[in-house]
Amino acid sequence: MQDYFRRSRLGTAMDSLGFHTFTFILSNFWFTLLWGLQFSSLAAGTALYCMIVILRKKVRDDHVARREMQLRVSIGGELALDRLLLTAPEKANFEIAMLLSLREPLTLIRAGESGVLCARKGKKWLLSFLQSPAETSVSPADVLALQREVRLLNADRGLLCVCGKVSAEAARQAEREPCVSFLGRDRLISMLGSANPATDSQLVALGRRRKKAAPIRWLRLILNPARAKRCACYGTLLLGMYEFTHLFYYALPGLVCVFLAAACRCVRRQESVFPEEEG
Repeated sequence: MQDYFRRSRLGTAMDSLGFHTFTFILSNFWFTLLWGLQFSSLAAGTALYCMIVILRKKVRDDHVARREMQLRVSIGGELALDRLLLTAPEKANFEIAMLLSLREPLTLIRAGESGVLCARKGKKWLLSFLQSPAETSVSPADVLALQREVRLLNADRGLLCVCGKVSAEAARQAEREPCVSFLGRDRLISMLGSANPATDSQLVALGRRRKKAAPIRWLRLILNPARAKRCACYGTLLLGMYEFTHLFYYALPGLVCVFLAAACRCVRRQESVFPEEEG
């Protein structure tokens, strides 16, 4: 999922106070200019201020709801795409074809590991989902494999759904007969997210997976045996500076470094074949 700039509570409170103060003064000043300084001007200005506040809250709530839905679609699409990468090829191709049939006039003819044969406006298309990570680029060999299947099934064109970038060589290979079109990662995430927006349980699970490291993990990092020599060296230098200058603020960090070096020496970590999950 993106990182957003989070303002402090004090800044948010001051901005809110400034908005309400400015709006209240401006609303009353407007009606005071129209009707003069009287009770009806104050009442009308207060009513206008309340209307502006309610309208602002409604606009902000709609914006937050719309933004939340966009994030749910984006996160749900990425989760669904990651799931399709680990799904059987035949099932993954069929799910992509079903999603496309909801947006395009497609008629599914047959499904297989190589792709799904579809009919669209009198032409046969072979739809295939390339199960490769987003970090890898589409190679000409992947395009050539789909073109070979297009010829074997007597289709007119091919549609290759990819998660990564398309290389220039693959794009040139796709222009040859039979032609192959590409459906990129962003379009796939949009389609999958619209059909499967992220649920509350998925967001909670995602937050748990990305939570901060547990204290035991920080303790293991601090008491790493590989840090013993470095801590001992720092402690010796700091204690030497204390003996030379007789300044107390050299002694305390020196003793801490020596203690950490001794603690790192005492730790004996045994690596397991099966990594344990952090609680």
